[in-house]
Amino acid sequence: MSSTSSSPTLPGNSPALVMGHKDEEAGLISLDNLQPLDKTAAQFSEKPMWLDETGAETTPHIPIRQALVDYSCVFLNVASTIAIVFVNKIVLSDEQLRHCQISIAAYHFFISFVVLYVAGRLLKMFPVVFLPFKQVFSVAAFFAGFLILGNLSLTFNSVSFYQLAKIMTTPTVVLLNYVLLGKTVSAATLISIATLCFGVGLITSASIFSNVLGTCIAVAAFTITALYQIWIGKKLVDLKVSPPQLLLNQAPVACGLLLLLCGFVDKAPVVQELNMRSINALVVSGFIAALLNVSQFLVIGRTSALTFNVISQLKTLAIVGLSWYHENRALSMVDLIGVVMTLGSAYAYATVSKK
Repeated sequence: MSSTSSSPTLPGNSPALVMGHKDEEAGLISLDNLQPLDKTAAQFSEKPMWLDETGAETTPHIPIRQALVDYSCVFLNVASTIAIVFVNKIVLSDEQLRHCQISIAAYHFFISFVVLYVAGRLLKMFPVVFLPFKQVFSVAAFFAGFLILGNLSLTFNSVSFYQLAKIMTTPTVVLLNYVLLGKTVSAATLISIATLCFGVGLITSASIFSNVLGTCIAVAAFTITALYQIWIGKKLVDLKVSPPQLLLNQAPVACGLLLLLCGFVDKAPVVQELNMRSINALVVSGFIAALLNVSQFLVIGRTSALTFNVISQLKTLAIVGLSWYHENRALSMVDLIGVVMTLGSAYAYATVSKK
């Protein structure tokens, strides 16, 4: 599911993810690979200044309607990111649904495909293209893998630990890029990443040693997510498609792969014994995950990748804060320092990496 998959979600909430987080939640595509999908169909306001006919800089006048639409897109993205994490936690807390995570992930992929198809074909948000099966099989396999591990991490960890662990996807991408591809980064980038890792370590140190299984799953989750990001970046270039076009093609393939595994891995639930709270959460989670994917493209297209990254840090803070409030956790000075270091360094990384 997402991440929920988030997400089955579709994860997305880390600085490196915008589709499902996978926030968590749902972040699935690297921010570096996200580009405006159709500049003729959307209004952009990335430039802080416009030049008038005399060559002088003037402050832009953004129409009220455009501003309302922009803020609505941001609100939809923030709300869906936060909602998918907590809704998925309800789903995975059910003892029966906990044993059919493959089926749940397949359901999320199917709903995401339907919503993306409608967004592309009927709403004309992006051109719909269909790619050969062999071209998307490998990336679909990574897609399914990171979503399953993300769900397992959410199952065996608290919401706050799950969300903070997802942030580690960013330094893992940098490390794997260096090990596998020989790509290096600047000293400023390394400093921001080191600070980020230290901040996450301060906040999660207690959980790391008290929940070894959950920690191992979380490490596997953000590692496979990092590999997925690297591979999907290559596929976007090789296939010459946009992120939503690739997601539209990989979602049904990933769904098919998971359905093949359901009979061997999942334990079918007794529907009569499921409570309505779990059933409602399951149904809603699929649509929230799909809305998360679409809203991320809208925010990127109407603002900028850096603006989206700032929003992502606020979403992380909101999710962790709500989780701690729900757990009645009293914050220590170490926790506060860790939060400031984590969010500040994540923002610094995004700023430096765009230069």
